[in-house]
Amino acid sequence: MRITTILTGGLLSVALAGTALAGPMGKRADLDQNGQLTRAELTTHIDQRFKAIDANGNGQIETAEMQAAKQERQAKRAERREARSGDAAGKRSGEGRGAMRGGKRGQIDANGDGAISRDEFGARALKRFERADANDDGVVTQEERAAMKEARKTRRG
Repeated sequence: MRITTILTGGLLSVALAGTALAGPMGKRADLDQNGQLTRAELTTHIDQRFKAIDANGNGQIETAEMQAAKQERQAKRAERREARSGDAAGKRSGEGRGAMRGGKRGQIDANGDGAISRDEFGARALKRFERADANDDGVVTQEERAAMKEARKTRRG
């Protein structure tokens, strides 16, 4: 059970953080598509993703729900890959990169109860947002996003 929780937590945190601040300026979470990601937009995005994964609506994501969401993401990814196979046969676009990377797996289930609450679900994305929001105004601009990416590159060498 612990291994499943660790893997599930790792995949979930990557899925959330990756989509919340992914692409040019958090494209998926930037609900009004103005190139700036607000804390309110991110919170709404987190709520929507949590609700979509919490199939039984009990306010927690259990292992079975996480596995179902993972399978759905993999199926959609396979469809996209198949649709573009003529254009980029054998090439990966970077979707899903890092899904198995990092030593923070499992930390999403902060209390270790085997289920992920809404607060646990959004904690890493909100923390990443706070790091990116250099002037602490509740908005991550394209410039702040670029600075965050550059700092990450510098840290990684």
